Amino acid sequence: MHTKPDPRQWPMPITFALLACAIASAWWPTKAFPGSKGLLLAPWMILFAAAMVAACFAGVLTATAVVALLVMTGICLKAASLETRQQQAGAWTWAAGGLGLALAVHALPGFHNPLLVNAVRTTPDAVPFTLYANFDKGSVGLLLLACLAPRLASWQDARAAVAPTLVAVLATAAAAIGAAWLAGHVRFEPKLGAALPPFAPTFLFVNLFFTCVAEEAFFRGLIQERLTRALAHRPGLIFLPILLSAALFGLAHLGGGPLYMAFATLAGLGYAGVYAKTRRVEAAVVTHFAVNATHFIFFTYPALGR
Repeated sequence: MHTKPDPRQWPMPITFALLACAIASAWWPTKAFPGSKGLLLAPWMILFAAAMVAACFAGVLTATAVVALLVMTGICLKAASLETRQQQAGAWTWAAGGLGLALAVHALPGFHNPLLVNAVRTTPDAVPFTLYANFDKGSVGLLLLACLAPRLASWQDARAAVAPTLVAVLATAAAAIGAAWLAGHVRFEPKLGAALPPFAPTFLFVNLFFTCVAEEAFFRGLIQERLTRALAHRPGLIFLPILLSAALFGLAHLGGGPLYMAFATLAGLGYAGVYAKTRRVEAAVVTHFAVNATHFIFFTYPALGR
């Protein structure tokens, strides 16, 4: 019997495609809106609004969630405007961080993030793996990236970041994944060709846009950057923002157990180190994604079953 398709299903991929496009458009220059007497309208704002409309139609967002995202957007824009005018934006910036953290850990109601992969083993000896597309966490990444995280401003910036990022990718992957391997947490299990899980493209897409961007915009672009600025007059404490950023990143992964938290802290040192070297969030995002992709493709993911 032919079943009529649920009219809420087709907007789902459009919803997250629009959100990913909004994130990617954060690098697009902001232009004055025609006829608006100087009102600035960034492309990411238009795409984010479209993503929220699609998310409402798809059942991902309720009215409560929309209000939370609008409040988060307003706080981030206010903090960004104050920083642009070189005024104190501390309270607004940390309000953005607090609300952003609540959204990222799914503490606020009204979000119905779709389940993409349900308790699947990437290899026979791996623990079951579950994947959600998190609109709340992805939105936090977009807003912090677009409003508060230092980004590449020119091709010269990009060229200068290439070498440190390559070094960070190699060093961080070797340290974090190597430590997990030596501890018996993972083993070398390359998943290439037919062995690559069918959901691999979905995982990599979600991991880049809705995990790596969000986490690096928060831990590096917000926390580490503001600590670095606050301690700029204390050169003896130059490593403190790196250590605190990495420690908080590790603590955020405590749900995976103390050992997993230790590996995450080690990886966080790599992400924080390359951010300190470049002061550009893209370097940390690329390093984070490269390490995660290496783990997923070449090693047990997420970990060996016990």
